[in-house]
Amino acid sequence: MRRPYDLLAFLEQEKRRETANAIYKRISRKEVSIDNQFADLDIADTESSNLDCFLWDKSLADIDIYDSIMIDLKHRNGISKKDYTLYNKGANGKQTEPNCQKTFPLDFSVYTFEHLKAMQNRKNLTQHEEPSLMKYLPPNTDLNQFGYQLTNSLSRNKTSWIYLNLASLYWRIKGNAYNALECSRRAIVHAPRQYRDIPLLTTAGILHAARYSGEAAIVLHMAIDYNPLESYHHLALGHVYTSLGDFDRSAACYDNCLKLAPETTEAKQMKYAILCHRLLEMTLLSFNQRLRDVLSEIHAYHDWKEEWLKLYEHMLWEQNIKSTTREIKLAFAREQNLHLLAINPIEKYINHDLGNNVILSYVDVGDRKKIAENMLQHVHLNLHVLKNLQQPVKERDRTTQDILMELNMEHTHAFATPTKSPKYHDVEIKKGNKDFEADYWPRISDCDGSMLTFGDGKQYLPIYLSPENKGYAIHLFVNELIDIEPGKKHPLPWHPPICQAPKLFDEKYITDSLLDATTQQHSSDASLKSFLHSLVQTAESAEIGQRILTAIEAKIVPWVLSVLASLHWRTVGKPRLALDCLQLALDEVPGEFRDVPLVSIASIHQKMGLIDDALRITKEALRINAVEVCMKHAIIVIVS
Repeated sequence: MRRPYDLLAFLEQEKRRETANAIYKRISRKEVSIDNQFADLDIADTESSNLDCFLWDKSLADIDIYDSIMIDLKHRNGISKKDYTLYNKGANGKQTEPNCQKTFPLDFSVYTFEHLKAMQNRKNLTQHEEPSLMKYLPPNTDLNQFGYQLTNSLSRNKTSWIYLNLASLYWRIKGNAYNALECSRRAIVHAPRQYRDIPLLTTAGILHAARYSGEAAIVLHMAIDYNPLESYHHLALGHVYTSLGDFDRSAACYDNCLKLAPETTEAKQMKYAILCHRLLEMTLLSFNQRLRDVLSEIHAYHDWKEEWLKLYEHMLWEQNIKSTTREIKLAFAREQNLHLLAINPIEKYINHDLGNNVILSYVDVGDRKKIAENMLQHVHLNLHVLKNLQQPVKERDRTTQDILMELNMEHTHAFATPTKSPKYHDVEIKKGNKDFEADYWPRISDCDGSMLTFGDGKQYLPIYLSPENKGYAIHLFVNELIDIEPGKKHPLPWHPPICQAPKLFDEKYITDSLLDATTQQHSSDASLKSFLHSLVQTAESAEIGQRILTAIEAKIVPWVLSVLASLHWRTVGKPRLALDCLQLALDEVPGEFRDVPLVSIASIHQKMGLIDDALRITKEALRINAVEVCMKHAIIVIVS
């Protein structure tokens, strides 16, 4: 001891030794823990243990998942070589490229997915050239000559879906997405049902090449609906889901392809590639987390080591240095097993040994900090690399969510048209044998006996024509399609379904006099509440109003929701707000269903005492559909 006469110093020294020994034991346990965790950080072993990573010599990064896929027409039953033989000579002999837009106009079709953003924005689509599609043409085909022949062939047969599909192939090879889509759209429209999947595959390939893979998946699902036994559709859909990072679905698609065509090498190779890629991705994420755990352990280890060194520095000063140096060196020999220190700090502490006197250099404390920083530098570098790997994973997750939303949108659009037969079919009504159908009915005696009275049209009875009569499943619009399960209430708060005020009313149907007459509060059309409550039988009117508003905001068949909103306002006695909704319905409704909002408008006219307008509008609705019972009832009510 430096001060053997100092009892308190001796006791303090003993406490320091006990504390240092306890810390040393913790450091030893932590060292073993870190060693074990480092031993587990071996990605190569995980990768090599998976056979999928060695069944093909390419990784997913080496594969062009946007590679073109088409169906060779000669392999499809029912299509002969004569069907796709091209004409060489044209009328004027001038070499031109095929222009599908000149074949026939096509502004809109229910078959061509006009609701997709890519279709609406097709003029601005860009894609790379696809020279690999040349393999679907006869050997040694000159592309310019092929385009010239297509132009001549389309001039002879403007509605040939095969020529139109080949023209789309031509523009894909040239890298012109817009012209390719215009050709494939027309091919879809004119293709027979048993062959419609072929131009649908072409269209999906264009969208995929233009990086609209989510929408390409929607089109491919429709192609599979038309022809589920065509292996190329499942192969193409697998490529699309791979590009979206949805490896579970892509693997399922490749499995379906192999079930239909076991010899498809590309499907086997892609399946192995994505399985290996998915394993590597999961391993890297796990490696990232374990590396963070190791880093946390190293930080704790470093803090304890600093505390242990300070205690022993104090002990070195208090007692004979030579008796302690050996202990410190032995302790740090274990520390060096981790390769955490580039040099042994203790050697630097005793390099000023002057006999039994030691001068401690505290500059070396800074050296130890630098050594600790170098110790963690490699760990931080690995973390940085893994952070860069995490970003693509997050982007793929977001893209997967987008495709799921688009698939959900596709499900919603399935109800944009009637899903069942109309309640009253537009067929000829045959004459029956009832008394009231006879030519002589009614007799004067019948009229005298019944004491019929005719008024001035003010005996108002509300009339409402439901979109359900046209085949729309309107109860789904305010239940399942807005994600409310049966028996559940709509979350609060509840707001009424106020429609956006139209910029302009159609004066043919909604006149200024009608708008003025409906401005004030009126009695409710209570008899119409049964129509409203049939949508959700257990709900009150306020909740049904909120459900209608939610469906309007979700843009589920806007004109139908506008009619339902007008029904709500009529039941609460606010026909002025109902007219706002009915004008919006008039703006959106297809021509064959225009009678639906017209009947409600005519009924409001009658309520306001505008009988002539009510009768005129009802007759126009009757001309659109002469078999709706409520319209005949409306005329009877108006003229009575």
